Amino acid sequence: MEKRNLYIEKIEANLAQYNAKLVEMRAKAAEVQADMKLEYLNQIEKVEKMRDDVKDKHNQLKQASESAWEDVKSGTEKAWNELTEAVDKATHRFK
Repeated sequence: MEKRNLYIEKIEANLAQYNAKLVEMRAKAAEVQADMKLEYLNQIEKVEKMRDDVKDKHNQLKQASESAWEDVKSGTEKAWNELTEAVDKATHRFK
């Protein structure tokens, strides 16, 4: 159970970091030229949707029974990896 709680706390901390990154990305979007703004905002929305998926998985983790926890964890890790990749791409693309 402790391992499960630590994993859930790790997801919460990482989500907080990504929320801060999204705030930064939105602030930068306000500063870019009009032709780049739409593309930038589309990327941000894509990342936000992925973040929301991770939040949903995180909530499922908190409510999952011991027998279902590993399956939910696997889905959470997949969603997390996709989110991480999308944030990295967006961050590097729009520096």
